[in-house]
Amino acid sequence: MIVPALITPMDRSGRPDAGALQEIIDRLEPSVDGFLVLGSTGEAVTLAPEERRELLEGLKVRKPFWVGVGDESLPLARRHAEAAVAAGADYLLAMPPRFYDRAMTREAFATYFHGLAEVGEVWIYHVPMFTKTDFPLEIIRELAAHPRITGMKDSSGDVNRLIYYRAHVPGFTVFSGNGLNLAAAVASGARGAILAVGNVAPRLFSAVMDQQRNNGEVEQELAALAYDTAVLFGKGGAVLIKQALRFLGLPAGYPRPPFPPESPYWLEAERLLGRLKEEGWLL
Repeated sequence: MIVPALITPMDRSGRPDAGALQEIIDRLEPSVDGFLVLGSTGEAVTLAPEERRELLEGLKVRKPFWVGVGDESLPLARRHAEAAVAAGADYLLAMPPRFYDRAMTREAFATYFHGLAEVGEVWIYHVPMFTKTDFPLEIIRELAAHPRITGMKDSSGDVNRLIYYRAHVPGFTVFSGNGLNLAAAVASGARGAILAVGNVAPRLFSAVMDQQRNNGEVEQELAALAYDTAVLFGKGGAVLIKQALRFLGLPAGYPRPPFPPESPYWLEAERLLGRLKEEGWLL
């Protein structure tokens, strides 16, 4: 199951465009198994609560639908969660508070995630590259006992964490958020993946997942192409993904200022996109 972590289209002044987001969803829909809106790749941390709400209102999503809701306090995160549920979200993907990470005790984690679970079905989001926050395994095991905390996206790239979830949190749905180790993640128990690079080449990573699940390994050439694609778009982030989608004729817009409109990795990406197109992996 491949789910793109969608970009948020914006004009050059940084105004979000809900119509453009719908167009991208419609274009991706035949190639993916669901959608994440307002995650890390969606630049959600740069958006005000009312901007998030306005983006969600009126979206038509006909496949499983995650919305990012994490913030620095439970009241703020609940505000995002309520807007997401009102828009029809199936799952709330929640990062923990991170600025005052030393105050995140076991009790604080429980208060935050249990409070969000009062609003909707919650998935935990572990993305240490951005949060710089430790998320102890035993706390995840405790949170997973809650009937409305049913899954997680783990973007750490640490396969040992995935093995722990499979061994100690039976029945908990775990998705990888790291395209670099997707085959290993599947072998270690991940049931799917929510990937930024799913905006550009979702079928490529779906093929990696299917081969690993069905054959126990991935063809070397396919694995190498997926690795190169994940590395490049991981380095380039939302700036490069938006530039690639514009190149493909989609209304991705630009990153919100102060981030640059174009990526220093573009020439490399243009060559890679040519190869992906030639081999039939692009949208």
